[in-house]
Amino acid sequence: MTTYGTILIPVPLGQAAPVLREVCTDGYATPAGPRFCLVHPNRFVDGNGVFALAGPISAELGVAVLAAFQYDGDRLELEVWRDGDRAHRYDSWPGRDDGSADDAPLGADPAAFLDFATGPVDSHRLASALANTPIDAEDMDVDGGPGYVWAQALHWDVLRALGHPDEMIRRAQWDHHHMRGAPQAVAEVLGSTELVVLGTADRPA
Repeated sequence: MTTYGTILIPVPLGQAAPVLREVCTDGYATPAGPRFCLVHPNRFVDGNGVFALAGPISAELGVAVLAAFQYDGDRLELEVWRDGDRAHRYDSWPGRDDGSADDAPLGADPAAFLDFATGPVDSHRLASALANTPIDAEDMDVDGGPGYVWAQALHWDVLRALGHPDEMIRRAQWDHHHMRGAPQAVAEVLGSTELVVLGTADRPA
């Protein structure tokens, strides 16, 4: 499954763009509604991953930012950064890399994510998603075990619970690498929506 990393910022793209151009070495930024924007950094450039950029962006813009990294459909990591410091960390599968028997999510506190709501919050869906307990049957583990079958569905439910529309959530799951590999698809989805090129990135042709 697709690995991706994005940063959600509660600032309009036009306002955030000067800081993003200064901080991000290589990547793209897209709007995410009238009050939010997204950064899609090139994670293969040293020091340019979502967790490395989240601190400087939060400090420069003076707002909380939400960095998300979803690994291969297995694991979702979310970090909230404020004023240059990490304020909260969520990990849907903290024992993935060390073989730990404890698969309970770390940091499943719905209140930590309320700064990123764009409308009324579905508190039940948010709490259930962070607990790795899908509400919708199609998202449940196919083997009958607990949890989501894919981590991107968990990410989807977190953003959906915070009031974001489907088209924005799809964009929040775009990775820089795949945007470059499918420029026509990106252009079709964006339509007339603005795409800001950051640093040394090439504009998708």
